[in-house]
Amino acid sequence: MAITGDDFVFGPGVATWRAGLGKLRDAVRQELVAGQLAEHLPPPTTAERVAVLDVGCGQGTQAIRLARAGYQVHGIDLSEELLAVARAAAAAESGAVRQRLCLDRGDLLQLGSDFSGRFDVVCCHGVLMYLPSLEDAVASLVSAARPGGLVSVLTRNRAGIAMRAGMSGQWTAALEAFDARYYRNRVGIDDVRSDEPEEVRISMERAGATRSAWYGVRLFTDHYGAAETSPDFVAILAAETEAGRRDPYRSVAALTHTIAVRVTGLGARN
Repeated sequence: MAITGDDFVFGPGVATWRAGLGKLRDAVRQELVAGQLAEHLPPPTTAERVAVLDVGCGQGTQAIRLARAGYQVHGIDLSEELLAVARAAAAAESGAVRQRLCLDRGDLLQLGSDFSGRFDVVCCHGVLMYLPSLEDAVASLVSAARPGGLVSVLTRNRAGIAMRAGMSGQWTAALEAFDARYYRNRVGIDDVRSDEPEEVRISMERAGATRSAWYGVRLFTDHYGAAETSPDFVAILAAETEAGRRDPYRSVAALTHTIAVRVTGLGARN
């Protein structure tokens, strides 16, 4: 998941991350991100001509889903363990899906000229919070998109730190979190950065992309810990979907999903 140049910061959290796959918090996140992104993707009728780059593809949940929908997907990650999980999941798919899917080891901050301006859609979900610079990471992602291409990023929302602590009844932590920028996350990684939605928008613009939409992800269920999926999952997802698209709810969700379009002209760094 996390791609950090020379240091794979997410490495110590891989085992804990894997243990949470398929549980309620993960299921809500994956469904919300996929649904929100689908509203902006080129139509499935053109999918075979659409090139998608999934940076920090991890276990391949979103990459495989996009390949099933007909898109040509290149997923990269630094974790050999998570790539092995992704490849095993891909092996269970049809031959047509496997042909549309490429999974490689790769680094967000070292994409290089082979990736420059090549992709119609660039995704990076749950990675930027582990990197030292939001702006440098966003610039690298935008540079991989063609002019007019989509850039989809999932970042940790700064307001969500206090929200989760308060909903969990951790009142001292909630008070401290109001002014916090960094925190220890659920998989045990220290000094994970949080960003405000407006900061992500500004970073996109400086890199040469214009925000076209943004959503909140996981407001009501972020404090659920290791809870299994619920018989009420459809209703939970419906409530989370509405919270993610409405003010003021999206502003205090755990994660921010930003959709932008790469443009040309002044202000672009690439």
